[in-house]
Amino acid sequence: MLPLIWMIVMLGAFYALLVRPQRRNMAAHQALMADLHEGDEVMTMGGIFGRIQTLDDQVIELEVSPGTSFRVARSAISRKVEN
Repeated sequence: MLPLIWMIVMLGAFYALLVRPQRRNMAAHQALMADLHEGDEVMTMGGIFGRIQTLDDQVIELEVSPGTSFRVARSAISRKVEN
């Protein structure tokens, strides 16, 4: 009986420490992806800052400096930059 109780406690701890925070992070990232608009300043996962010029379902075109832009995957955006 005691090993069963320990197993339940360990599964509860695993869920509380690993699964819940990961789900919360995924939900926050999905909310960020849904909230992107043209003109937003963002940072990619690689640390590159840019302003969104065009926005598709899978690809974003970032302007990193005047006249210089490149395409990145939409999922590569890590956060919005507040001005």
